[in-house]
Amino acid sequence: MTVAPLKKLKLDLHTHCFEATRREADVSAVETIIKQVKARGLDGIAVTDHNYKSYGVKFKEIAEKHFNGQVLIIPGHEISMYSVEVVELFLSDGLVFRFIAHPGYPLWDYVYGLDTVQGIEIENGMHTWQIDKAKVREVAEKHGLVLLANSDAHSVEDIGKFYNEISLEELYSRARAQTPIT
Repeated sequence: MTVAPLKKLKLDLHTHCFEATRREADVSAVETIIKQVKARGLDGIAVTDHNYKSYGVKFKEIAEKHFNGQVLIIPGHEISMYSVEVVELFLSDGLVFRFIAHPGYPLWDYVYGLDTVQGIEIENGMHTWQIDKAKVREVAEKHGLVLLANSDAHSVEDIGKFYNEISLEELYSRARAQTPIT
C-alpha cells in the first residue's frame, strides 16, 4: 500500500495585515492582501496583528465570503510575553499553534515557557539580522520545535518575502487544545 505524502503548502505565518493596509478588515483590504499572496505564489497566510485577535477572525470571514477560498487564511495574533513575543495561530477544533517570533528581539530571556510553544522563527523579514541562527537551531532541537521562516510583514509588499513549506497536518499535529493566552 502506498501512502500519499502530506501536501506541503507555502505559508507566511506571521503577517500584520491591519498595519499593512492601515485600515480595518473590509472587502477592499482583504482583496489587496489576497492579490499579494497570489502574486507571491503562496497558498496562504496567517493574519497575526499585534494584540488584535478579532482582526484575523474578521479577515478570514471576509475572505471566505467574498473570495471563495482563493487562499488559505489562518487567523491569529502576536502578543508580548514579558521579554519574548509569541504568535498564536487559531486552528479549527480549538487548537492553537504557538511559536516564538523573532527570537532575540527584544531579548533572549525566555520567561515564557518553551513547553507551551511548538515553533520558533529562524528567519524573520524584519529581524533576521538579530536572530542567532545557531542558538535557534539548538533551542529548536532541544525542545522539538518547528523552525519557521516568516515575513513579519508590516507592508503589503513584504507579505510572502519569507514563507514556510509545511503541511496543515504538521501544524495540527503539533498544535495543542489550549485556551489562547490572551
